Amino acid sequence: MKQESRMHRFQTSGPARLRIEIPKGRIRVQVDEGSETRVELTAIHGDATALAWIADAEVAQSGDDVIVRIRKSGMTLFGVGGAIEAVVHTAAGSAANLAMGSGRIETLGRLGDVSATSGSGEIRLGETSGVLARTGSGDIAVASSTGSVDAKTGSGRIVVGKVGLDARITTGSGHAELDEAMGDARLSTGSGNIEIGHAGQNLEAFAASGNVQIRCADHGRVRAKTISGRISVGVANGVAALLDISTMSGRVSSELEPGAAPTGDERRVELVISTMSGNVKVARVPSAGFEAGL
Repeated sequence: MKQESRMHRFQTSGPARLRIEIPKGRIRVQVDEGSETRVELTAIHGDATALAWIADAEVAQSGDDVIVRIRKSGMTLFGVGGAIEAVVHTAAGSAANLAMGSGRIETLGRLGDVSATSGSGEIRLGETSGVLARTGSGDIAVASSTGSVDAKTGSGRIVVGKVGLDARITTGSGHAELDEAMGDARLSTGSGNIEIGHAGQNLEAFAASGNVQIRCADHGRVRAKTISGRISVGVANGVAALLDISTMSGRVSSELEPGAAPTGDERRVELVISTMSGNVKVARVPSAGFEAGL
């Protein structure tokens, strides 16, 4: 009888570079103190297919690279059985390339660059230095990133916290939420709402049949467009706004008072907003509070 789990321990000179490829089940990467990387593979249901895959799995180290790969010969990814859980404990700052045919991917703690791909399943990432996340049908959540974030799902919700550089968020049929991007940000959804806490340097938001809400804009340029949804933007108090707003059959309301064009170092934001049949609202908000009821 084959064992239901395998455990491996590796020592690296610093943060590891992980490459984990599992056909179906769960991947969880957790940050621990020290330089040791521990890998445990478990057959979730104890079935013969999963046990055979674990027994034949490639688990190896090459320098600071730690590789976990299930052999692909004879696999039936969407058949009955075969679910495997890969639990990896590694040092803070480790990079991770995580691939799942069908199932959940999760990281806990502060990692380096993370690439996470699942054919159908949820992706939840903690603190990172950069993110590339893809899932065919599932939600994506990223707690924060000091670098850029590129996240895409065919049918699911994407929620991203603070991003140190650029953000690109795309969902075919789900909501998209971004707390803040320090660089440029592009968000798009086919049939969902977009919510942004603090607009960064350049923001582009497109929702075909959903609403766009930007709680606070205080610099740079904001471009927002919907076909049949509402757009609401909060402009920080004391910031001049240059408005270019158009709608085919919606209403436009603004709390901003007309004024002279900004000069010198006066803070300003440029709003380029368009809808086909949705309303547009522009309001004043506190520069750091985002409390306006838009």
